Amino acid sequence: MADILHKSSILKKTIEVGSSTLMSRVLGIIREGLMLTYLGAGAGSDIFFTAFKIPNSLRKIFAEGALSAAFVPTLVQVVRGQGRQQANNLMSLAFIIFEGLVLALCALVMFKTEATIALIAPGWSADKVELAVPLLRILMPFIFFLSSSALLAGALQSVGHFFVPAFSPVLLNIIFITGLIVCWFYNLPVTHLCFFILFGGAIQCIGHIAAYYKLHFSFGRPNLQALQQFGSVFSKFLLGSISLSIVEINLFISTSFASYLPEGSISLIYYANRFMGIPLGVFAVAFSTILLPHFSRICSYAPKRLSFYLLETTKFVFWVTIPATFMLSFFADKLFTTLFLSAKFNVQQATEAGYILITFALGLFFFSINKILLNMYYALHATWIPAVISAVATVLNVGLNMAFISSLHATRLAMAITISGIVQTLLFVAMLKIKFNFKFYGAHFFIFVRRYLTQLALVITGFSGLYWSIEMLIATWAPLTFKNFLLYKIGFWLWVGPLCGLAFLTLFYTRKLFKVTLYFLD
Repeated sequence: MADILHKSSILKKTIEVGSSTLMSRVLGIIREGLMLTYLGAGAGSDIFFTAFKIPNSLRKIFAEGALSAAFVPTLVQVVRGQGRQQANNLMSLAFIIFEGLVLALCALVMFKTEATIALIAPGWSADKVELAVPLLRILMPFIFFLSSSALLAGALQSVGHFFVPAFSPVLLNIIFITGLIVCWFYNLPVTHLCFFILFGGAIQCIGHIAAYYKLHFSFGRPNLQALQQFGSVFSKFLLGSISLSIVEINLFISTSFASYLPEGSISLIYYANRFMGIPLGVFAVAFSTILLPHFSRICSYAPKRLSFYLLETTKFVFWVTIPATFMLSFFADKLFTTLFLSAKFNVQQATEAGYILITFALGLFFFSINKILLNMYYALHATWIPAVISAVATVLNVGLNMAFISSLHATRLAMAITISGIVQTLLFVAMLKIKFNFKFYGAHFFIFVRRYLTQLALVITGFSGLYWSIEMLIATWAPLTFKNFLLYKIGFWLWVGPLCGLAFLTLFYTRKLFKVTLYFLD
């Protein structure tokens, strides 16, 4: 009975974390729609996204990724075992070293801005590099505010306060969206938008500082014990920097190669990745975050049971991501034509963005399961293995980008990221067998896959038939104004959205008819 309660707790917490992420992602889609209206997908948007991707990619390392994964568990242990005074000492040392590194990096980039832009966009002319320079100089301090917020969030989470860290991305998106509306309405240059983004980061940091002091934390004097504790944090941070941020690193590399492609290619990759990030963030990241402490507990008293959890988490991830892949691929073109078409974003660009999204979606299962596999290695205290594997995947991505760049098509660069993710999955699984002698229930998994694909084929056939029937009815009987709204504008999603929801509910409620068993749902 306890195991069942624990399963329901895992699912409930995944839904809670995923819900807050979903809110942020929905605001993100609204933001990208406004961005397309304001900048479109051309030289101007490429320049902005290239300048923004440096602090935004560093954010994945120094704020949301490796830093949080390394720092939060240690701080929780210190607060519970040694009290807040020692936590204050550790916080001071962490701020001095981490934020010192961030400030030094900011100063270096702001001093050598032209060289930095030329390095990350090697295919650009000197004129385009010059246009990106002021944007990067404005945006670079953004990472300092977010990194500081991440350290403060660790202290808040250590005493069970989650509201401010959870609400911060929502607040940042609101300020970003406000900036886009103001800049678009008054026809302001993109430098004004950069100041809005910087302001959003500052407000987020101020909110964390206020909550930090309200919860009776402060800053102490670093001591020898804090130095020892920080040493453990820093080693985990260095090892986790690549493995926890591999998707973002590969995206960073591919958009750099995209600087050799026609104008707008960088923007199209960015926009397509935003849609692929919805199921990845709402489900895979949330699920893996909740599973990490659970895997750690299992590893401490019954490590052999991790093989069973590998099977069941793989089944669950497959169950969620395969229909999501189908939906993203089926409606890839419609996502861009119905939501984002404007004077600055034409049908041809929407179609190309759709192909890029399909290419990303093909790797959704592998990107998602990699999050789970990574946490298995962390539970086993083998952080160096995923770091090496992620480095190999990154090198492969660079090689594929070099091989594909001659095609002059952004879809090939997205394909490089997907192939890299698949190879990373294979290496993760192989090393679990070689290093830790994991038992793979291959027969059980393939029986599940066969039954599920049978169910999925029938549901998708019914979904497709219903979709085409409704579309034909609208095209035949609806008045012209309503027809355009329901087939080619945002109204399309008023009937397709519920239809997709019905398909997922059908998969859920009919799974037992096909003997599809899922540990986390049954």
